[in-house]
Amino acid sequence: MTSIRTHCSNLPNPLGHTTSTTYERRSLDRAVNLSDAHCRQPLTASQNDIVERFPELFHEAREQSQSDLEETFLAAFLHLAGEPMHADVSRYMLSYSASSAITMVVSHCARAGKRVALIEPVFDNISSILRREDVELVPLPEQDCTVERLPAAMARLEPAVIWLVSPNNPTGWTLSEAEFRTLVQCCVDRRCTLVLDASFRFFSPQPIGWSQYEILEESGVSYIVLEDTGKTWPTSEIKVGLTVCSPDMYKDMYRLHDDLLQSVSPFHIRVLTEFIEDSCKNGVEHSILPFVLQNRDILRSILPDGELEFLTDLRSPVSVDWLRLREGCDCERFVHEAIREGVHVLPGTNFYWNQPERGREFVRVALARDPRLVLEGARLLRDTATRLTAKEA
Repeated sequence: MTSIRTHCSNLPNPLGHTTSTTYERRSLDRAVNLSDAHCRQPLTASQNDIVERFPELFHEAREQSQSDLEETFLAAFLHLAGEPMHADVSRYMLSYSASSAITMVVSHCARAGKRVALIEPVFDNISSILRREDVELVPLPEQDCTVERLPAAMARLEPAVIWLVSPNNPTGWTLSEAEFRTLVQCCVDRRCTLVLDASFRFFSPQPIGWSQYEILEESGVSYIVLEDTGKTWPTSEIKVGLTVCSPDMYKDMYRLHDDLLQSVSPFHIRVLTEFIEDSCKNGVEHSILPFVLQNRDILRSILPDGELEFLTDLRSPVSVDWLRLREGCDCERFVHEAIREGVHVLPGTNFYWNQPERGREFVRVALARDPRLVLEGARLLRDTATRLTAKEA
């Protein structure tokens, strides 16, 4: 693999702040992109066979109805997730990306004037879109999402919407069944809408063993669940975002979805169904997780213990690692120095959307990559840490 070391783009940011998405976009033409969490890992043998069949899948998609393609996709997706499928399939709305689905939900919150409690830390495009639409936004610290602390936190914040990401990007924090039930009951009691982003659900090595959708449906809570394929399968940005909502939310969400698009590409749906069914057949341990787990081992074998501390464990249910820098090291300086070395990662300040200073000591490293790339990137991150230490000595 050829290493390409280039400097950070000199283009000005019109917003005056470098968002995580801007960092990621700048890394797309760099050799060592460990910034975005999109799935860019190698194909397995059976996934490569699917790619070889693309012409066949294209013609098959043209011959099937959109509703049949969508229902087959949904059945495969939910089967892999271990979740039941609603009888009313109209409550599953497909879009071109999770970001499109997020925009729909934000539009609902803005039009209804709803106060949103958003988890912190979290990927910053959610808070950015909410703020762009002038939605009143309050932080819900991740550590408050426990059985003991959540009721008091919701009473203090008084939100109309509570918005969580589980498994959470970047920390890998995940709601347990008891925490999920507490969350749902709190939302019912306070007549609060629950928005749950489950985009990283398939990086859990084992099924969670209980049904989120069954709990949601039985409770009668107002809810919107956001699902995604883009983080999970290496399909070169062929992806689908999925919005699932409770019956009371359907009318408004359908209107927003109707304004957004007519339908997702039938070819994309057909291809993604094949990838999902391949994972159903071979299991996530052999189709989704191997490179992520291998890359976690690579990082830990290369990066110096005294400079970087791994906060995500080896079986974390997200395809990123969340690291703490040594005391006194600033994440934004570290990231810019790493970019000069030729490797792109994200600073922790962007994930703390309400209190950026709390993220000053963290960086996030993406893992759904070719292990050869991660090995090169790990060496460059090690060199960055060593050089910064030497400068400050």
